[in-house]
Parts: sequence; C-alpha cells; structure tokens
Amino acid sequence: MMKKKIIYGVLAISLIAILVFAYMQMSGNTIAKHKAKESLEEFLEQTYPDMDYEIKRSVGYGWTDGTYEFKVVKKDPTAVETTYTFYVSALEPYEVYSDTIHESNIDKEASKKLNEEAEQYILTLLQEKVPEVGSVDTDVEVYSKIAEEWTPQLKTPKPILIMLEIEKGDLTKEQILQQCRTMQELLNEESIDYYLTEAGYRSMVNGEENYEYVSFTSDQELTIDDIN
Repeated sequence: MMKKKIIYGVLAISLIAILVFAYMQMSGNTIAKHKAKESLEEFLEQTYPDMDYEIKRSVGYGWTDGTYEFKVVKKDPTAVETTYTFYVSALEPYEVYSDTIHESNIDKEASKKLNEEAEQYILTLLQEKVPEVGSVDTDVEVYSKIAEEWTPQLKTPKPILIMLEIEKGDLTKEQILQQCRTMQELLNEESIDYYLTEAGYRSMVNGEENYEYVSFTSDQELTIDDIN
C-alpha cells in the first residue's frame, strides 16, 4: 500500500510539473514578461518623451516566436485614444521588434520619392572615390511631404539605413577596410543622418553569388577585425 502511495505521489507531482511547464510555454515567464514591459517603457520614453500613454495590463504571449504582445494606448488633449500593438522579445535583451506608432504615420508615397532621390545621390557620391559600388538602397521614411526633394540635410523621424552592393573582385581585406573608411568619411562629410551602413561585397563562388557583409556606424572606428 505504501509503495502505491509513493507511485501515485510521484505521478501527481509529474503531472503538476507537466501542467506548469505547459502553462509557462503558453503564457510566458512572469519575470521575463515584467522585464519585457520595462524594455518597452524605456523605448517609449526615449522615442516619444512627450507622449501621454498607458500600457494595458493584459499581455499576450506568442510561444511559437517567443514574443510578448503589449497594447499601448496613446492619449492626446482631445481625449481621443489610439491603441498600438507592440511586440517585445521574451529573451534578453528584450528587444522591441517594431515601432507601430512610427509605422502607422509613414507617408509611403512621399517616402518612396525621397528614397529614390537619396539612393541616387549617395550612389553618385560614393562612386567618385569607390567606383566598385554598384547599387544603393535606403529606408527613408517621413510622415508627410516635408520636403520637395531629398538632401543630405533632410532630417527624418529616424536615421536611415544605407545598404550597398559592391563588386569584391580581387579586393583584399586591407583594401575593403580602406574602402569602408572612405565611404564612412564621405557620408559623414555630407552630414547624412544614418544609423548604419551595410556594405555587401559580392563575389561568385562555384558559380553562385556570395556576399560578405561589413557594417559600420557614423562614429565607428573601423579596424581590420570588422572585415569578415
């Protein structure tokens, strides 16, 4: 009889452990949920310091992709409330995956036009000293038609990303480093507001395209270790 009680006790504990584990998988970890909320609060305070908002207490958990879903209610003096959905990673460093407030305000038509102008301007600028640059892509985003044309002095709601495609050919690491330093200097001299430039060096390996990426910020001290 005692043996049966022990067996039943072990089974009961195992079942409880399974249920707790399943619940954690479906609803997330309480501590991680709290840290994710803190990360979102810090993001909102830094990005929208003058915004009056409230984060709803109910939190969704996406167990398939490991994210917490928060509802942020934005308030304004007219008493109109707008709700935005934010997704935050359930793992350190609890990254906010998208800024839905920013995204909802983007003027896509104006942004597309300014992007095309920015890409052509930057391509022409860089090719003067780095002719191997083959193409430039940017992610200029504006809320309204704030300018007739793009210029390096145009301040957008967020710094832009610059993506380059460059023919690697027989370039050595030292030559690539010098190229990146030159491009960084050219962009900085024009005071272009970018948060990252990503240069994809294209080469053919066994008949297939291969890319080696070098990324740098405006104030980064580039070294040979930054070259893959």
